[in-house]
Amino acid sequence: MLTPSRPIVSSVVALTLGVLNTACNHKAASAAAATTDAASIAPSSSYPVELRDDRGRVVRVLAEPLRIVSLLPSHTETLFALGIGARVVGVDDYSDDPPEASRLPRLGGMYDAHLEQVLSLKPDIVLLSESSSAAATLEQSGITVWGGSARTFDDIFRVIQAIGKIVGRSPEAARLSERIQREVEAIEERVAGRERVTVYYELDATPYTVGPSSFIGTMLAKAGGVNVIPQGLGDFPKISPEIVITGNPSIILGASLEEISSRPGWGKIAAVRTGRVHKLPVVEAHLVARPGPRIAEGLRALARWLHPEVDP
Repeated sequence: MLTPSRPIVSSVVALTLGVLNTACNHKAASAAAATTDAASIAPSSSYPVELRDDRGRVVRVLAEPLRIVSLLPSHTETLFALGIGARVVGVDDYSDDPPEASRLPRLGGMYDAHLEQVLSLKPDIVLLSESSSAAATLEQSGITVWGGSARTFDDIFRVIQAIGKIVGRSPEAARLSERIQREVEAIEERVAGRERVTVYYELDATPYTVGPSSFIGTMLAKAGGVNVIPQGLGDFPKISPEIVITGNPSIILGASLEEISSRPGWGKIAAVRTGRVHKLPVVEAHLVARPGPRIAEGLRALARWLHPEVDP
């Protein structure tokens, strides 16, 4: 079994966050409808603002950012949920929610950002993953960069709060976090008392998967599941298939029955024998994999798969 380095893990997470590039249609569109012209809202932060990002850098934001580039789908969704979508001038290739985001200039991905195009947009700040290869070049060009992403479930709220502080929307970020937490608690209550289901969640066929402490691992637990991947392998580890075979999950998510059945030894796994192997629809895969404002919807989707007898 292998525990990949942080850049490799981040690449896999980025793939999960963005490569499924079919447009989404979901209830969070109402958040987009509430997007307000940036000029009509007074900032709720005093500037300059200083905060440390996930690269360990202290980032200093001198004034309220009015031109923002987002190079991670979850960051894009957070900016729109905070009501400042009008300030976003460019996004990564995979930001497709809300619909307004998909109409903005597309600026590449984590390792292939279109730097000249980013610079041409004259952003006040660029929000990206801490592992993005674009960060250093943008900083050398004089652009303010904040690099971070959520790996654990608690990180989701930390990142929302950080973005809120950067863009002058701290109270809105606090309210957004509270709303998400209420929705999560309601789903947990719906599945409470149900027999917990052993589950394996696959990110890709390498196989990369989710550790119990990752945000997706925590979601599986909140949805009434028991992850067969043990602690100590990392948040998004590459694993030996023997771990899954030995773990004998009763449900497998993230791959199709056809894919799983062809793997040596996997035919004896309970989930394969009973046909409880499911490749999530693209919309649901997005909801689960993007640690941002719609994460409660992702949790609801997982709860439906693990406990179809309950309507969470």
